[in-house]
Amino acid sequence: MIIAIDGPAGSGKSTIAREVAKRLGMRYLDTGAMYRTITLLALEAGLVPHRIGEAATLATNTPLRLEQRADDLTRVFVGQREVTDEIRGRLVSQNVSAVSADAGVRAVLTARQRAEAAKGNVVLEGRDVGTVVIPEADLKVFMTASIEERARRRQAQLQAQHASQPLDELITDIATRDAYDSGRALAPLRKADDAVEIDTTGLTIAQVIDLVCARASAARPSSGRPLPNVTEDSASQMSAALPPKWLLSRMVRSPLDTLLYRFAYCFIPSLWRPLFRMRISGREHFPLSGAVVLACNHRSNLDPFFLGVSVPRQVHFMAKAELWKVRPLGRVIDRLGSFPITRGEADRQAVRRALEVLGAGAVLGIFPEGHRQPEGKFGDIHPGVTLFSLRHGVVTIPVVMEGTGQVLRGRMFRLPRVRVTFGPPLELPNQGVPRSQRELVASGRLADAFRGLAVISAE
Repeated sequence: MIIAIDGPAGSGKSTIAREVAKRLGMRYLDTGAMYRTITLLALEAGLVPHRIGEAATLATNTPLRLEQRADDLTRVFVGQREVTDEIRGRLVSQNVSAVSADAGVRAVLTARQRAEAAKGNVVLEGRDVGTVVIPEADLKVFMTASIEERARRRQAQLQAQHASQPLDELITDIATRDAYDSGRALAPLRKADDAVEIDTTGLTIAQVIDLVCARASAARPSSGRPLPNVTEDSASQMSAALPPKWLLSRMVRSPLDTLLYRFAYCFIPSLWRPLFRMRISGREHFPLSGAVVLACNHRSNLDPFFLGVSVPRQVHFMAKAELWKVRPLGRVIDRLGSFPITRGEADRQAVRRALEVLGAGAVLGIFPEGHRQPEGKFGDIHPGVTLFSLRHGVVTIPVVMEGTGQVLRGRMFRLPRVRVTFGPPLELPNQGVPRSQRELVASGRLADAFRGLAVISAE
């Protein structure tokens, strides 16, 4: 069984997770301690605040070890050095949100957490365990408490470690961290849709433990989406920041993977590639982990299928809402992980969904021209679609496809040769430029990338 406990700082999730694990005879994994440790090491290495991007390498190479104690915080070691008390200091608390928001750091530590969860019989706690790390958990709990209550708990914890901090400073620190954790683009703090919410304000530890254990007794192991089978050999791969793979499809796993997509793309690539004599080039530019915007030109309604067979990860396409008017087709598209957007208006729901995809470190597929274009021609890039590319930690890969528009011509089905060409990540404008100007610059660079890839594709 796997139990995921999420919540903001000071909500009591660490204490509850540890005690629930003891009562139920399960293992306990303090994911927050892992991020705090990397933050401490990043501070000592001078990577905070301007070189946080280098912390991923630090996380990959850190010999991190957690040891449970019966009646206290998890003991944390880096090699032979114990850092249990150091990672709870104020400087680490003030900077852990910024370090944990780095896509590279999250990729490394999330992989390690999934490797532990794959062994089963564990209670994990953090901020995105139920939404990103282990969305397949048998029980998800989201714990909350008033900010004053959380500050008092934090003060008591510090006093137990022979440290002190004024209550008003703790309230300010916690409020600042809440705002950062909830507003960040990558794996933000939020309650999973199927999580049980428990407000611990005014409740004793024993009462909260009873509530969680009662829910755990009623929960049944999920049979829908199994965790990947992790071996000692594969664990070393995970530490190199590559997520585990589904054995069935061998596609790199994302928390948002759908069963139908994985199943379908076990077979479709081996059929479509030889059938259309597909030539796929530049795939080395495609990242195997982290949030990616796949910006593709548009020739045919079949483009998503050709693009899907060309990449090793599931693509969540933002597709025109008209496709959902045909209900059977809409249901299939939903199960393939795509979602609708209403063209010609500000579709906030579609934007939120796209940001959720990127926040989970998955791949978002968009067609920035908006409409299909004739073979050999490109349409105008809508500046608004580049707003996803401008988010921190998101990689934008331009893709040009040729030949797909010739598959269906009139009532005739043809087998033209299809060429798919991936370009290097799009170079984005400086953060200091106003957003409206950045969108225009980004769309211009994407248009240039399309034209350059078309030349390469024709060679």
